[in-house]
Amino acid sequence: MSRRLQTLNAPVPARVVVDTSSRPITVDGRAVEAIREEWRVEEGWWTDAPIRRRYLELVLAGGRVCVVFEDRRLPGTWYRQRG
Repeated sequence: MSRRLQTLNAPVPARVVVDTSSRPITVDGRAVEAIREEWRVEEGWWTDAPIRRRYLELVLAGGRVCVVFEDRRLPGTWYRQRG
């Protein structure tokens, strides 16, 4: 029997619309009701492939919680991590 490893919680591209202050107002067409938390991850700066991300935990219309991140190396490129 062959077993394949599956990545859990892999990021997927997301359509995020932001306001003039770079705060998300919609994610994949759903309105953002609140920003619960925001944090940044910057690591591997000493390598050829550093990670620079801005993460946000959001509450979407209807109460769904979603985590998205912007790839700070490619501003405007967003991914949904969870939700």
